[in-house]
Amino acid sequence: MSKLLIVDNEKIIVDGLVGYFLDLKLEGLEVYGTHSGKEALRLLEETKVDIVLSDIRMPGMSGLELQQQVSQRWPHCRMIFLSGYDDFQLIQQAMRGGAGNYILKTEGYEVIGAAVIDALQQLQEAVRFQSLIERSREQFRSTLPYMGKELMNRLLQGDPVALTQRVKQFEHLQIHLDSQSPVLLFLTRIDHWRGITAPSDRALIIYSIQNIAAEYLHPFLSCYSYPYEASRMIWFVQPREDESLTETDKLRRRSLLFLQHSLEDIQAACHQLLNITLSFAVGNSFHEWDALQEPFESLKLLLNRGLGIKEEAILLETADAVHPAPGESTPRHAPAISFQIHKLQEHLENGERGEFYDLLGYILGLPVRADGNEEMIRLEVALSLGGMYLSAINRWGIWQEIARQLDLDLLFRIGAERDWNEYKAYFIQLADVLFACRTLQSTNQENDIVEKLEHYISSHLAEDLSMTRLGMVFNHHPYYLSRLYKQTTKTGLLDYITELRLNKAKLLLQESDLRVQEVSQAVGFISEGYFYRFFKKTVGMTPSEYREKPKL
Repeated sequence: MSKLLIVDNEKIIVDGLVGYFLDLKLEGLEVYGTHSGKEALRLLEETKVDIVLSDIRMPGMSGLELQQQVSQRWPHCRMIFLSGYDDFQLIQQAMRGGAGNYILKTEGYEVIGAAVIDALQQLQEAVRFQSLIERSREQFRSTLPYMGKELMNRLLQGDPVALTQRVKQFEHLQIHLDSQSPVLLFLTRIDHWRGITAPSDRALIIYSIQNIAAEYLHPFLSCYSYPYEASRMIWFVQPREDESLTETDKLRRRSLLFLQHSLEDIQAACHQLLNITLSFAVGNSFHEWDALQEPFESLKLLLNRGLGIKEEAILLETADAVHPAPGESTPRHAPAISFQIHKLQEHLENGERGEFYDLLGYILGLPVRADGNEEMIRLEVALSLGGMYLSAINRWGIWQEIARQLDLDLLFRIGAERDWNEYKAYFIQLADVLFACRTLQSTNQENDIVEKLEHYISSHLAEDLSMTRLGMVFNHHPYYLSRLYKQTTKTGLLDYITELRLNKAKLLLQESDLRVQEVSQAVGFISEGYFYRFFKKTVGMTPSEYREKPKL
């Protein structure tokens, strides 16, 4: 949607030009008219204007002075000057100020119209594409660490989408690891921050640790790292290619040995240079990208208990840490459940029905065994899903709608004693009801806005019904309001307003004694001349002829 502002101290010129451009019916163009620079400024304070078509010589504020004010408020606005004089100095001054064109009034409507159309095309085609693209590239580069962290976190949780897309994403996010080769994990903990509290200072310490570690590791290892918690970092490690070692197993064993012995040097360097003490937990083997969850959880446990709570620890994972002895349990499922529930909630909030049901089926179909630990995992799934559903029902305010369609007692009484298949069926049914209620709620809100909009328009036909004004009245963006109306009614909002004004004009012409000028004002046309032309073009006869036509 674009806005054209016509400024001239002669009312007949403004009315004529406004009528001309409305007759052109340029798609998405709103036309405004004012009779002085000061009036134009008041409008410019309220709304963005894309093109200003202004007389260059006006009493009070001249067109050149207006140009300066426009450029300060809307720097991308195009200025087109009109003048009754072929004044070279004025032309030169206007062009220096950034005017897009200078037209003599005697050249006629078609020349003026062509200049405006040309300015519209320029606005659409050339909003400084090159600088915007470069700025986008810079912004993209600055977000690489955050997007990389997001991807790697999803890989750690076994997200199937991330696993499928990792080859392309590694290249896109400049992660210099082989997405097809196994990877070794190790964790770093900052034992004490030594009074460093500012986020920027802590970020600097983390970058420094990464750089120090890179100096020691990069001769033989490719690494990618980031903080996964406030004081903890994770490292993904792969051996660099070595022509002297063709056997993969030997290369990995040497890489693991090199890493283990390098950590002592990294620990000492960080203590000396940064006055920071570090602890490490190192994996004992390389893992495929789709099997990182359990080794990651195992390393976190290593740092959280026993020797791991001491400062400056360097702990090496043992084989039974990843594969517990019979009778022992590991919380390996818990983080996966938490992650999957979080993704499920995102799908629910975004209305992504297909993705939601796919993931819900995956969560409800997690393999279970008959031991007590698996029973607790199933209870965690049920409680997590119940909490997610309750949160959505509360936020959306649809308790009554849900309760009318489904018994909520099971949601309030989740327990391990209930049959798992009963929960599975219930959670799927609850999802069906939630999506249906949300769709109905959205439809009702849309219909309510349309109903209020139509009532306001029919009650204010004589007033300003521009998209900008309607947006202000209904506290919605004008473009969104116009699009919402068209999607709901299949009719353009401007077409609806025009039809109502035309029908009321016909009614007033046949059933009242109002003069044509008064009818024009009563239905909101900006001038009698424009009303006359519009009526004749639309109805096929002048307002006076229509009034004299016999009633059926």
